Amino acid sequence: MDTARPHGHPPREIVSIADTCSAALQSMPRLEIWLKELGLPVDPALVPLMCLQTAFFTPWLPPETCYRMARLTVWLMAIDNVLDAPDAPDAADAATCKGPDGPPTRVRAWHRALEGHDSDGVSEGDSDGDRAGVSDDPIARALAEIARDLDREGRPELTAVWRKSMHQTLIGMQWEREAARTAATGGGITGLTDYLRHGAWTIGVEQQVTALWALMDEPGLSRRLPLLLGALRQAATAIRLLNDLRGHQREQSEGKTDALALGLTEQEVYRRAEAGLENCRRALAPLTAAGYGSAVALERVALWHARMYHHFDPVRPGQAATAPLPGGSGSATPARHSPFIPQPREAPAMSIEQEVLDVIASGGQCDNAKLTELFDRLEPVDTDLLIGTWQGGAFEHTSENAALLTKMRWYGKRFVDADHVEPLLCRDEDGTVFSYEEMGLATLREVVHRGKQSTAMVYDQLPIIDHFRRLTDNVLLCVMDKKETPTDFFFHLTRVPASPPRPPGDGG
Repeated sequence: MDTARPHGHPPREIVSIADTCSAALQSMPRLEIWLKELGLPVDPALVPLMCLQTAFFTPWLPPETCYRMARLTVWLMAIDNVLDAPDAPDAADAATCKGPDGPPTRVRAWHRALEGHDSDGVSEGDSDGDRAGVSDDPIARALAEIARDLDREGRPELTAVWRKSMHQTLIGMQWEREAARTAATGGGITGLTDYLRHGAWTIGVEQQVTALWALMDEPGLSRRLPLLLGALRQAATAIRLLNDLRGHQREQSEGKTDALALGLTEQEVYRRAEAGLENCRRALAPLTAAGYGSAVALERVALWHARMYHHFDPVRPGQAATAPLPGGSGSATPARHSPFIPQPREAPAMSIEQEVLDVIASGGQCDNAKLTELFDRLEPVDTDLLIGTWQGGAFEHTSENAALLTKMRWYGKRFVDADHVEPLLCRDEDGTVFSYEEMGLATLREVVHRGKQSTAMVYDQLPIIDHFRRLTDNVLLCVMDKKETPTDFFFHLTRVPASPPRPPGDGG
């Protein structure tokens, strides 16, 4: 990702660094007073960093908005410090602790505060005086204040998105805490997929960005949410990986699990992070080019965090990095880190399956000969596997088919059932995904292709059949078989994850 400045924005559209610093300077004394009065467990020396980054995210917004965002950033760091505290109850005690200081009890109180209720049942709308004595937990009081202000000043439909992301970060942090304790006591090791899903919630990026969206007066923002949220998840996962690279030694000493502890090399982590940032940028490109503040803000948040981790660990900002970020160009030979599980001395040679998966993740290209070889080796798929929404992409960008899909702003496919398939999900000018039906819909049928019977997609009005093979349960290698066309067109589909389960207290 080009980190010199947000992609697609000429210099005249970027607010000067002087304005950014001015907003930050106005926030610093207020933020330090706020965290000291509440007694939040955050080093006041971090206040300048919190204020600078939030002013940089959206320098076109008023200083008051930057201050409110800085409070949220401080709060996210505070709960991380609380749940990582070395004197917290051990795993056995934490599971059953009923006291007000036990982490599970406090996390439940934070969920309630997020919904406008404290642990004693005081609700939104009660006087400040009534609120003052109902809770001795500074974290809960700070969260209630942040949520109350956002409810008052934010757009309701977008504040709901922020609140959901906040519930997710609480769920994710509690999950990480228990996973680390289980590993430390010799229990099972979490999988990389689960780790990255929760890690994207807990790194704090999603909570910052969704709060900014709620405070923006941008017409039509809600219609762009599907695209924006997809790009946001890519960015959050990438920043989590960069955090693991920069803070691995610290987290290892604290007994935490990270992507390196789960077996990835530094180069693999770095490459995945770079691919995620690039995928985020590509997805946002139509919106940033059009000047939508929601997309520009997300890009700037990703930019800030990426550059920050290239230079230092924000948990220890006083210790400047003395070496490039591990895994990048110029770093040392690949090294695996294994504080909890043994690793082979040498990594196995990359399989063709993994090579193609990496191409898909990075948005790169791959030749048809290699794809044909892999397609013939892969297993067929059935209808049940296909049901859902999938995001697509091509392995090349020069053929007639690739050019047509680019022109259509093709997004992917939606398989409702065997008799109802929307083969051409596209994006409109605002980035909203819709079903383009001028070329008809499609159905699923069992078809033999290249010697294997598999579920295939047959267009209703076009002489085209799409054949699928399983790379993973969530990634498919596909080929378009078009009548009277000698060359097959390969493409890929990646499952769009369903919404995560609702957190405790979220209306259920």
